[in-house]
Amino acid sequence: MVLVEDVSNNSESSSNRTNEASSSSPPPPPPPAASPSLINILLERKTDAVLLLSRLATIFFTIMYILPFFRSESNVYYTKALLSSVVTSALRLRQRLPNFEFSREFLFNLFREDSAHYLMYSFLFLSGTPMTIVLIPIGTYAILHSCSFLSQILIHFPAIQQLCTRVTENQISLLRFVSLNEIVLMPILILSIFVSRSNFLLIFMYYRFLTLRYASNRNPYTRNLFYELRQSVEYICNKPACPPFVARLCHNAIAFVNRLAPTNG
Repeated sequence: MVLVEDVSNNSESSSNRTNEASSSSPPPPPPPAASPSLINILLERKTDAVLLLSRLATIFFTIMYILPFFRSESNVYYTKALLSSVVTSALRLRQRLPNFEFSREFLFNLFREDSAHYLMYSFLFLSGTPMTIVLIPIGTYAILHSCSFLSQILIHFPAIQQLCTRVTENQISLLRFVSLNEIVLMPILILSIFVSRSNFLLIFMYYRFLTLRYASNRNPYTRNLFYELRQSVEYICNKPACPPFVARLCHNAIAFVNRLAPTNG
């Protein structure tokens, strides 16, 4: 006699266990959200995108002016680089001080902004004789801020992002380099009077620019460079090998610069 097993109950119980296991298992994780595209990021940050374009224009026109292959249009590139810097400084100043008003407090806050300093700087040299050293500060700042922004948005381009990050990591060295150029430009302008490349009004206005940079709270590198240069000159003058005439001349120059320096407080 053949024994026939009843497998219906077993199959039902196994299917129930399967259903219970499937119901007790956690739901599958949701698909990862798609990262915003570069165009969407630029559209969301319109002012930053325009600032990026103006800074890239400053870099481009500065390079075109410095390269020796475009000497016939070098003055045009010089002017365009300064105009691009004017646009950048004006937009940045608009970001920092959005509400314009005629008041003493507003003017006080205006002249404390670095963007206001470089707006003055760019207008100051627009009508002057082109000099390469004039474009170095605005070109360096354009490179530094452009790399800072590009490193934030170029997340799908790791090679470019890494290059931009390396530039921003050397921010302190670049800011010190800019401050040194700003200080060195002053004696160059004074000497340029003898070759008719500057005038006393330009020197006076640039002196006002230097005093603003010296008293800047956000960027102390100009003030620090003045102190370090003074320490270096005094160290050289105190050496026995230094002629007394040169030492006396340097000490008189240091005293004269100290009298011109604004009170920082």
